[in-house]
Amino acid sequence: MTEEIVLCACSGMNPRGEVARASVYDLAQEEDNCSVCCIVATGGGKQKYIDLASSHPVIVVNGCKQNCTTTLLKEKGIDVEKVLVVPEILEENDMTAECTVRMNENDEKCVDILKEAIKKEIKDM
Repeated sequence: MTEEIVLCACSGMNPRGEVARASVYDLAQEEDNCSVCCIVATGGGKQKYIDLASSHPVIVVNGCKQNCTTTLLKEKGIDVEKVLVVPEILEENDMTAECTVRMNENDEKCVDILKEAIKKEIKDM
């Protein structure tokens, strides 16, 4: 069996955070070896999430270059295996996320692009 991978996405209120969250949620539903770690609960000290992220390789999907998700995990003593930055991935594909709370057709395409980028990182681990 493949080792469990923990996916942790941005929770920022911006379009890139929205597509980051949708991407990791989708992958956790589609892939048997992926779990989602809630960055808000982790940052708030919820031991369940700290233990989850501390026990498995973690891929972070940051919504912007401020890398808040990575920073919060590291502040909790959690090692991060891979870091993805949404705008960099979308720019490489000539895409931009548009909506903050409700995704449109464009944003769903962004989710698919991010899912493929995450899958590539998982495969390379």
